[in-house]
Amino acid sequence: MQQQEKRKTFEDLKPNDVIKICPHLEIGCSFQLDGIHACCLGTTLSPLLISNEQIKQGITHETIVESRKRLFEAINGLNNDNPGACKTCTFIKEKKFKDVNFEYLGGYKLPSSFNIQHYTECNERCTYCCYAQNNDFRKPQYNILDIWNLFKDKGKLRGDNWIDFSGGEPAMLKNFDEIINYILDNDMGTVVVYSNAAIYSEAIARGLSENKIILTTSVDTGLVSTYKNLRGANVFPKVLENLIRYRNTGTRGLWLKYVVCESNRTEDDMYSFLTTMMALKPDRIMFCPDFPYGDREIPEETIDFIAKLWYLVEKYIGDIAADFSSEYGEPKWKKYQKTLFNKINSLKLQNPIEKSLRLKPFEIVLYKEHINKKITIFQYIFSIMNESSHKVIRIFGFKLKLKRKNK
Repeated sequence: MQQQEKRKTFEDLKPNDVIKICPHLEIGCSFQLDGIHACCLGTTLSPLLISNEQIKQGITHETIVESRKRLFEAINGLNNDNPGACKTCTFIKEKKFKDVNFEYLGGYKLPSSFNIQHYTECNERCTYCCYAQNNDFRKPQYNILDIWNLFKDKGKLRGDNWIDFSGGEPAMLKNFDEIINYILDNDMGTVVVYSNAAIYSEAIARGLSENKIILTTSVDTGLVSTYKNLRGANVFPKVLENLIRYRNTGTRGLWLKYVVCESNRTEDDMYSFLTTMMALKPDRIMFCPDFPYGDREIPEETIDFIAKLWYLVEKYIGDIAADFSSEYGEPKWKKYQKTLFNKINSLKLQNPIEKSLRLKPFEIVLYKEHINKKITIFQYIFSIMNESSHKVIRIFGFKLKLKRKNK
């Protein structure tokens, strides 16, 4: 009888052996409701590395390293564990075993290499949010700073990361400022805060003013009625007001977003959103379909809507449109992206974009006369002043001279 070949283990691997690995597994962490995962990429989530129960009982740096190794073994068929979504994820790559290291946290600007979503508390009830639809709103399940400190204490917490801080609504967290300050003080990288902007946050404003935070807010329309029905909260005016305050920080990190659902695929929503963006002048406008969880596919009508709105943003505002799903790992997203850009290119071929149609920033030009006489902007817009023998009325730069009596 032929003897069965012994299965390789982690220890059996040789330095030059080619293995399958994901950079998120080596250096990432995704804080979720049930514990710590390696990543969260859109509709895909890696298997659980550390459970809430383990965190409560107490974990070490070594605990996390060993959990990463176990998932690595599952991906490479070295144990009987189920690799879950990692089996088909597009981020799985091949490289030599000698280049694999599970000791560090961070050090490479990966999409969602750090993902903070260990709570679901929120002040809105979006129709496209699975937590809202399942009424699954929970407080933070553990302190993420304790986890980061396990790596920091060993000198293995590195910067240059892309940190996604989502939820739930981050601005509702009691220790939101503490988490933001920890990230900034330790130079951990770019923080992308996903906030609905219904609550104004001084921490977000400070980070924006220093260009250390990117704020991503889903506006999804420019209509009060659609916003109320889609987001379950009648707060669109407050959101607009807060976004203006964030815009006025002078940041380069205001990214506004449109999640396209069946209920906001109308022309009224499209053009109202477009004019709102012209006013707010975000640094980037991002588009994303309602997440196709499970076996759901992305509707063709949604792709058509995004393609047209993308085209109009480029036509009237500038080259600031972006695909929110560009780094998702599930194969269906690759199909969506290919179809989307084919449609966008088709629209551009049919009606080439004329950059002369793009809205330019409004500027007030002060003439030498105004500068010499130290006239303020407000006086330039409207003022009544005595000059020599005349009374001079200015209205938006136009001057009307009236001869003064006895002069």
